[in-house]
Amino acid sequence: MPSPADLKFDPITADWTYIRWLGDRKQIEEQTTTWEKTVVDRTPELSTWVDFCYQIRKRGVIVFAYANNHYAGHAPATIEQFRKLWQEKGLPEISKPARVRREYSLFD
Repeated sequence: MPSPADLKFDPITADWTYIRWLGDRKQIEEQTTTWEKTVVDRTPELSTWVDFCYQIRKRGVIVFAYANNHYAGHAPATIEQFRKLWQEKGLPEISKPARVRREYSLFD
């Protein structure tokens, strides 16, 4: 799979984007089916994703990132590892996007 940096087109088409880290179900289930800990080290991939997400955030785009258990063995640990790598690179604090409530009329 190409890294995000290898893309030759702009994948951003809105003021928000989402990323889903999925894994190989068969491969990971050969190693575990309990989903309580990381069993595949995804540090190199997640480090690349940190750089990519930072570039997106610098453009003012909101990034929603999700992981499933099949990516590394434990989805919450994957997200926590991403956050740790982000902090280790000294990037600005990750925050939840502010929800803006807007009322629409029939003609908006």
